[in-house]
Amino acid sequence: MIRTEVDWQYRAERANDSSLSIVNGTYWPRGKMLGGSSAINGMMYVRGNQNDYDEWEQLGNAGWGWNDVLKYFIKSEDNQDPETVGSYGGKYHGVGGYLSVENYEGMNVFNEILKQATIEAGHKQLIDLNGEEHIGYGRVQFTAEGAVRCSTAKAFLNSIKNRKNLHIIKNAFVVSLHYESENVVRGVDMIVDNLYPLRAMASKEVILSAGAINTPQLLMLSGIGRRNDLTSLDIPVRSDLNVGGNLQDHVFVPLFFGIGKSITNITEIREEVLVRLLDFTIRNRDTFIYLNRIDDVMGFANTKNSRAMFPDVQFINMFIPKMDGDSVQYYAGMGYQKNVLDSIRKYIQDRDIAVVWIVAIDPKSRGRLQLKTSNPYDHPKIETGYFQNPDDLDVIREGIRIQQNLFNTEIFETFDTNLLRIDITECDVWEYNSDDFWECYIRHMSTAIYHPSGTVKMGPWNDPEAVVDSQLRVYGIDRLRVIDASIMPTVTSGNTNAPTIMIAEKGSDIVKNQYS
Repeated sequence: MIRTEVDWQYRAERANDSSLSIVNGTYWPRGKMLGGSSAINGMMYVRGNQNDYDEWEQLGNAGWGWNDVLKYFIKSEDNQDPETVGSYGGKYHGVGGYLSVENYEGMNVFNEILKQATIEAGHKQLIDLNGEEHIGYGRVQFTAEGAVRCSTAKAFLNSIKNRKNLHIIKNAFVVSLHYESENVVRGVDMIVDNLYPLRAMASKEVILSAGAINTPQLLMLSGIGRRNDLTSLDIPVRSDLNVGGNLQDHVFVPLFFGIGKSITNITEIREEVLVRLLDFTIRNRDTFIYLNRIDDVMGFANTKNSRAMFPDVQFINMFIPKMDGDSVQYYAGMGYQKNVLDSIRKYIQDRDIAVVWIVAIDPKSRGRLQLKTSNPYDHPKIETGYFQNPDDLDVIREGIRIQQNLFNTEIFETFDTNLLRIDITECDVWEYNSDDFWECYIRHMSTAIYHPSGTVKMGPWNDPEAVVDSQLRVYGIDRLRVIDASIMPTVTSGNTNAPTIMIAEKGSDIVKNQYS
């Protein structure tokens, strides 16, 4: 995880009850390029579940229930796996859309071992993580086309870039909305190449799709936000709305397991990577390779009710082969302090490591985003709010217990697998493996999985937290709409890229229907 000019490089404020082993505040990368965060994310195609969208509708957002949004997931999809497309009678997936969705061809045997362990532990095996059932383990799909990432720019812009009614301006930094009168938006003001001011005018309306951080920041800079926050920065208030509130993210902790009997080695993996890169660059073969060790076996569970239909925890699996120092740099990029990194570095000297990210996917906690200054180039203040509601911590702790049971299965014992203890001095006062110990571990190791959402909440007019209505129009402002992950009333139960693409598909129909 290396900071580059194509990343906004945000950092959340340090908290006193979460992410305690992260030195300078939780790192929140966001894509600063065409395609946004879909151009730098983990590419996992996870929709969430029916309950997520039915809840949106129950909160007063007509037309956003599961039966309404499913067709928009299908519309954009070009799924390359016939088995997935045909599952459940073919009712959940599409072919021929702009977005390519594929299976990942793994490069090690760890995923097969993991799959056998889930069967042994009694977890249900899911045909399709985006189908009818949502508790269990299955193979996750990815937004890729052959050996190439399929970002939203590649999927939706490249295919229509020559249309006469589309004009793309790169290296343009939008600094404010431009108003025709008091509350009527007419366009946007921007700076191109950090030098040239430019104003773009809209014949009908302006649509903001800058994401869950940049969209609320731009709204607040333009006078749309909480009155007290704006007046303290001498920004004239045009609409007093809860912009930046309702911030949600999926907090997670990594759990590390050492594999005593090595199942691979770094030399084999590097040779495999080189062979496949050669196939792609020279022989022009499309073989999807995923170089950051994320495995395609993903799990979901409910920590409160084993018979529940919908999950509250997600398990993302990774693999670090012995002597692979590059993977340590990944966790260094997250900002973990030296003692944590030294622990990982020490362990990989003599064993393979399985890493499980345990994710609270139905968070009750809420954070907040505010302006620090009225300068559009200054990053906003991000308060994650992790564990504001203790239920989220309990979910992760129970998720740890589920993982311990999984790695105690016979197949993992065959490979001499054991839980690795990360050096966190503050947790040594607690009995190891007690609930108190794990609470301490969670508060230290918790970090962002980069799914910010909800900061421009969609809701009915009588919801005091709502910023946009179910047609995505900003309350109190004419000719302004928001279409991105910031409008989610509640974050979906899984990775947020696919739901955001669905929001865009539905949003485009909303706009077309209004003007047709």
